[in-house]
Amino acid sequence: MRVRTHLAALPLIDRADRYVSASAFRQPGPSLHRVCLLAVSAAALLLVAGTERALPQTSSQTTFPEVTVVAKKGANKQAAQKKQPAAKGPAQTQARRQQQQEIATGPLNGYAATVSATASKTDTPLSQIPQSLSVVGAQQIQDQGATTLQETLRYVPGVYADAYGADSRGDYPRMRGADPDIFLDGLRLSDAWRFGENRLDPYTLERVEILKGPSSMLYGQTSVAGLINAVSKRPQEETYREVGIEVGSFDRVRFQTDMTGKLTEDGRWLYRFIGVGQQADMQTDFVDNDRVLIAPTIAYKPSTSTILTLMAKYQKDDSGSATSFLPHTGTIKPGYLGQRIPINRFVSEPGFDEYKTQTTSVAALFEHKVNDALTVRQNARYWRTDNIYHSMYPDWASLDPNEPRTVARYVFMNDVVRDNFASDSNAELKFKTSDIAHKLLVGFDHRRIDQSEKAASAHIGTGAPGDAYDPFDLYNPVYNGYTPPSLTDRPDQLQTQSGVYVQDQLRYGNWIGILGIRHDWAANAVAAGGKESVEKTTYRAGLMYELAFGLTPYLSYAQSFNPQYLAGCVPACDPYQGGQYELGFKYRPTPQFAINGAIFDITEQNRLTYGDGDSPKAIGEARTRGAEIEFVGALTSYLDIIAGYSYTNAKVTKGDEAGKHVPTVPLRQASLWGKYKFSMFGVEGFSAGAGVRYVGDSWGGLDDVKTPGVTLVDAMIGWESRHWRFQVNATNLEDKVYFATCLDRGDCFYGTGRTIISNLTYKF
Repeated sequence: MRVRTHLAALPLIDRADRYVSASAFRQPGPSLHRVCLLAVSAAALLLVAGTERALPQTSSQTTFPEVTVVAKKGANKQAAQKKQPAAKGPAQTQARRQQQQEIATGPLNGYAATVSATASKTDTPLSQIPQSLSVVGAQQIQDQGATTLQETLRYVPGVYADAYGADSRGDYPRMRGADPDIFLDGLRLSDAWRFGENRLDPYTLERVEILKGPSSMLYGQTSVAGLINAVSKRPQEETYREVGIEVGSFDRVRFQTDMTGKLTEDGRWLYRFIGVGQQADMQTDFVDNDRVLIAPTIAYKPSTSTILTLMAKYQKDDSGSATSFLPHTGTIKPGYLGQRIPINRFVSEPGFDEYKTQTTSVAALFEHKVNDALTVRQNARYWRTDNIYHSMYPDWASLDPNEPRTVARYVFMNDVVRDNFASDSNAELKFKTSDIAHKLLVGFDHRRIDQSEKAASAHIGTGAPGDAYDPFDLYNPVYNGYTPPSLTDRPDQLQTQSGVYVQDQLRYGNWIGILGIRHDWAANAVAAGGKESVEKTTYRAGLMYELAFGLTPYLSYAQSFNPQYLAGCVPACDPYQGGQYELGFKYRPTPQFAINGAIFDITEQNRLTYGDGDSPKAIGEARTRGAEIEFVGALTSYLDIIAGYSYTNAKVTKGDEAGKHVPTVPLRQASLWGKYKFSMFGVEGFSAGAGVRYVGDSWGGLDDVKTPGVTLVDAMIGWESRHWRFQVNATNLEDKVYFATCLDRGDCFYGTGRTIISNLTYKF
């Protein structure tokens, strides 16, 4: 069976094993009406509060894009210093930062970003981007205590952040019915569901930007879901240094430091250094969660028009497989004697099981402003990853229906080494034709992956002749050790992608438009196994109208394509192809607060279907329709909030699964987070936050198994002074035992249990 030979891709396979067909029992769920009422009430409060503030100056009084005149160096800074006293503490520092103009790669002023480069590869106001884009800044990451990239997405509407629970192998969120790709500083870092990749640490990130929907016109082969672009912390002119310690659930102990400032007095050379040392466990028995990370960065600014940033990173993660792929019986359905398999059950063998990844990377990010009209950029990154992935998973079919206690196990072993290179070169030109302002972007990007691997597999505990291992007891496990087979070499692979793109951002009065076209050449070559290649042209178009009171409605269309290399199709599978229509709005009643909403319709073609056998065919099609709304920013100088709601209806429309829901896509999600700053006993710097997340029902692929929805509560409390910060975070405060996903093929994934982490940081 295919599932036996590709165990590492278990969560990927859309086809369910036909031997599983049972309706799921479900626990009493939360009241969706209460969640919706809470979100609507919050929205009403936001609108009322927003109208009581002074409306910002209408941007129709400016031109975009435009040729600007750069003020004399230091003039604005001197003027600001006359108006604002020298900063002496966190409150003054925040006020000073809010006076500084936000840039797409820099810190956010609060929760609500104003500009981004992810959706256009140019610094563009979010109000002028005709596509859904959410931004999670470092302050929000810190406030919510996110420890992984997927945890930073928990309050982003339309994103199912913890789609497969606490996974030690990587970050696997779901978005608009599919799996997004992950980028770092505009360069692709990993493909959706590729194992053995570098996992980003949120402490190293300035912001996480979520571009929803097809984005191939700018980024080439990408998922129809869109992409997540993480932006690294970069050197800053203002000196800042901190050291901190974290302790918390699952024996977590972590030391971290972040330092930045000038290397030379004239500010031409800047530095940043981030270091992390972590020793912890996962909620699954016998699985570590250890990390060592060193990330030095140097920036050279010979003038105000040029900057070269050189980044390096070494990261070593030492873990195991926290995902046990437990069967339905004993999880979502009653198990042996009505029992439930414990959430911490480890199905592999201690001493054998391991998931270790070591990454070394270097990057160069260059930007030069030739004049007020022309800017050129060149970004490149090389990184090498070494991954060891040895684990075991239960054979769901071997579970005796009369006594569902023991199972046979599959053994999976895969050692991979990848050399990766990615680059992106472009030129941005601003000009006018008659009354139309243009921001023209022309670029070329390239990507290359060289991969070598060794692998082995086995099937143990089957009772077959020659099988010396007993079946595994899911309720009373006995670990006897395992002698693994020898690894054998797999054929080397070489994947490449090259693309050229042209994009024009236009402005005519209050009308804003964007047009783009791109052509890609992609290929995958297997040693002694032939070559698969594909060419594809993708398009993008959007139109917006900016109203005087800060509302900008828009309509857009975008395409995506994503090759399906080594999918097993005969002949080779056609690439996934997707298109999205989106109608939405951006509304900014105040500079610190934004409301964004959209409805969308996505069609994805050439989905894999298995139908009459194990050989897949790319003849399927899926359609995802939905709506999202987001409220983010400061209601007052003391209260920050994030609220969101999404409805996502994703169904297969062609193929053997036609009419079925796309798996692991909650129909409804809602969330609300707020942080309030206050003083106590005459001492300033206190803050308290709380959040509620509702994740609705989802289906398993054949509509035989439904994963019940769940409502989770998070909280934080903290205190910060000029030199100290103390904070305690709790997620899943009620310690609910729930399931993130159950798939019709036969397995379930537990959600993350209650996690409490305290942090003490000294700033100097």
